[in-house]
Amino acid sequence: MLDKYITFGGDVIPAWIASAPKLVRPKRKMKSVQIPGSNREVVEMEDAYEPYDQPYTLFIGDGTENSIQAILDDVAQKLYKTGWQVLTDDYDSETYRLACYAGPFDVENRDTRAGKFEVSFHCRPERFLVAGNVEVDVANGDTLTNPTGNPAKPLIHIEGSGSGTLTVAGVMMSFTNIGDYLNIDCETEDVYRLPAENRNNRMTGDFPVLKPGNNHVSFTGGITAVKITPKYWRV
Repeated sequence: MLDKYITFGGDVIPAWIASAPKLVRPKRKMKSVQIPGSNREVVEMEDAYEPYDQPYTLFIGDGTENSIQAILDDVAQKLYKTGWQVLTDDYDSETYRLACYAGPFDVENRDTRAGKFEVSFHCRPERFLVAGNVEVDVANGDTLTNPTGNPAKPLIHIEGSGSGTLTVAGVMMSFTNIGDYLNIDCETEDVYRLPAENRNNRMTGDFPVLKPGNNHVSFTGGITAVKITPKYWRV
């Protein structure tokens, strides 16, 4: 039954997914060095993965005359967005990808009542858990449990004033002049206030990751509240 859709950048693409899409797994980054005069090679497996392309086959049109023409521009407008966007599909409601789309796409039989076309999204290697994209209030001494086998780089929001320390999974960060709140992006390694105020000079220490399993959180000093968006992911 053609009742499953893609969303891209928050917009539902007005075309049905023709069949269950191929689930692409990313390739692990790897370096290899051939040993001269030998059948051997040295292989270095990195703790990282390469981007990949995720294809879909889509149907368009509602069966009425010229229905393809009527919505073709709408499909194109919703696909051709700039930069990384959230990509979801109804075959996997538990995860989302970060993807970009460059095109092109060609619609078969565009002057008929229905047509078919292929699209391919360029994706980051992670499939992020929808549940891991929810901000969690963390009390002093709480534990966050990473349900995946991959270390996650969270987004942390602290509130308070003056100076304080925050320890996540054994990694301590020290803050000065908190000024009511700070955001800490552990992926980009940035400390900031919205909309675009750099506050990296108010933190010392390393940026933590949420390791697979349990991660203890504690804070001291002027920090009065901590909220963490875990960003759990799997391949």
